[in-house]
Amino acid sequence: MTAKPIVSIALLDSYDDAAAVRAAVKTALEPLGGMAAFVKPGQRVLLKPNLVAPAKPELAVTTHPAILKAVIEEVQEAKAGSVSFGDGPGVGTATSVSRLAGLVQVAEETHAKLVDFIATKTYENNDNRILKHLDLTDQLAENDVLITLPKLKTHSQMAFTCALKNQYGLIPGMAKAQFHFRFQNRDRLADLVVDINRTAAPALAIVDAVIGMEGPGPNSGTPRKIGIVIAGADLAAVDTVASAIINLPPEDIPILMAARRADFGATRLEDIDVRGGTVEQLKIPDFELIKAPANIMRILPLPKAALKWLRAQIVPRPFIIKGKCVKCLRCQNGCPIKPPAITPLAPAGKELNSKTCIRCYCCHEFCPAKAIVLKKSLLDRIFHIQALCRGIHRFLGWLVTIIPVNKFIAK
Repeated sequence: MTAKPIVSIALLDSYDDAAAVRAAVKTALEPLGGMAAFVKPGQRVLLKPNLVAPAKPELAVTTHPAILKAVIEEVQEAKAGSVSFGDGPGVGTATSVSRLAGLVQVAEETHAKLVDFIATKTYENNDNRILKHLDLTDQLAENDVLITLPKLKTHSQMAFTCALKNQYGLIPGMAKAQFHFRFQNRDRLADLVVDINRTAAPALAIVDAVIGMEGPGPNSGTPRKIGIVIAGADLAAVDTVASAIINLPPEDIPILMAARRADFGATRLEDIDVRGGTVEQLKIPDFELIKAPANIMRILPLPKAALKWLRAQIVPRPFIIKGKCVKCLRCQNGCPIKPPAITPLAPAGKELNSKTCIRCYCCHEFCPAKAIVLKKSLLDRIFHIQALCRGIHRFLGWLVTIIPVNKFIAK
């Protein structure tokens, strides 16, 4: 019998005490064999924090510098040949984001190397479901071990971002927006994220869930204390445990459902060996979630054109708050549509082209001023269509579990 993957949890009340942070990281790693189980002497190690956009550490947008420093020290204690860290943020570079996020100081104090994910290399994996060849940062080829350091946050498009989603940053900069355009179906994009993880093969995830983010994440939400560090080698299992703690079912997370379709890791709590505490003990029942839009393409037996129109009517759309907009044009420049579907300098009410907008929400992620919100359509506000679709989707899922499949198979 195959052993269940271990997901280890360590309590950590705050980032203030460096010794306590280091102890929590070490405690989280102990059931997994410690850092030495993942890093051998002389190996080159690449750390991948979440550096999605420039933000101060207290805003909970990026991986906290205290967590990064503690992990670097653990890696160095394992006698790694070198340690570097970086990301491919949609706004700015890893260096510019790290400057505001407090990570440049960590690089100086630990002598770890801060790298910008700019150049790419083509990587091949024949087991991938969407793309057999992926252009990811060349830093993967320059290092022997990849360790991901995500921040536990809600996500406007994917409901949740943690261990698996963090590898989307291996696609340098604005190239990510083009993938949003190519894979406009959220489930297909989730399949791509699984492909990226299969190709990059992170050895370990250490999640910064001391202060997470709730509400309209991954940039515009509200910091929320969770008080833990989570570690595991099975990233799908890590995400399953993390999402359960914030009371978000895996079935509501497109990336976990993509992992389940691909048999990529453990996506059910009963298949995971949780150490350091139980999910029920740590669960936060009132964590403010984002409900990922139900995929009505799977539910309603309507013509494709009708489904496309209906989706456009009910899926939330970006809306610019004029009083907050600083006219930096990051939303416009980051839009994968050409010409851009969003133009903040346009007259009020004309900023968004609803016909060409693909609802990828890149603009929402890129906005540094929280000037872009996602508004429900009038149709959804009146009839609560999203809630209805989710209810139908869950009901059908429950129905399948109680009706024997052979009842529907012709003999």
